[in-house]
Amino acid sequence: MSKRVHFAPTNKIYSGGSATPSPSLTVSSLPSSSSPDILTPPPDEDDEYRHIVYPTTPHWNQADLYPEIVLPKPMQIHILLAYAPQTDPAFEFDMINPPTSGHGRYPIHAFAEYATSPPVQSLIITHPLLMHEIEVSPPPSAQGNYVTVADILLSIYRQLRHPIHPVDYAELPDGERREGVDAAYYVRTGSIRNAEERAREERKGIKNIDLLMGCTRFMGLSGTLEGPGVWDLNVA
Repeated sequence: MSKRVHFAPTNKIYSGGSATPSPSLTVSSLPSSSSPDILTPPPDEDDEYRHIVYPTTPHWNQADLYPEIVLPKPMQIHILLAYAPQTDPAFEFDMINPPTSGHGRYPIHAFAEYATSPPVQSLIITHPLLMHEIEVSPPPSAQGNYVTVADILLSIYRQLRHPIHPVDYAELPDGERREGVDAAYYVRTGSIRNAEERAREERKGIKNIDLLMGCTRFMGLSGTLEGPGVWDLNVA
């Protein structure tokens, strides 16, 4: 039975828009995969899916109620990243494995769109079980200066693959928390069928992904009271 971490803030979701395609979509530095859906550079602009309109969640506009008040534009999160407590995420992403384009459910160029509206140049992702924040910014090779959907997904995957420092492990409280982390490590490494690869992964030790104690399904990001630059990671 999976555990789920819930957060109270409700997302405002936007449907995406044009963004400069970024080389950050390339995952050549990640482990090789036979899946054709692994995130790669977006297709040409005349792609047949370019005119797809993504659904958005309806929300009331405060400016309609108080037209005399000039309000700043609220921060919105892309539908591919949004946390919706009552529904499944927009696409499946097991954070143990590299992110893919969702087996064709969404066109590949949707992952090159800005992660937020208005766009931001960097942001931070937090989770109460992680000992360090996940920092996201466009790679130096990117053509644009704003964070894309792919930047966030790849940053989550890469940073959760980092082994934790022995000092961090020593700070884990004894009991259920430490046992849960240890169990997640053994399940993750034990699922590798190739004996040589499994032994190599075991030698790398406990990773950040194990701190989530087996909850590796990406459920989306939700806003926080700390402002538009900080988002909570929801998992199941």
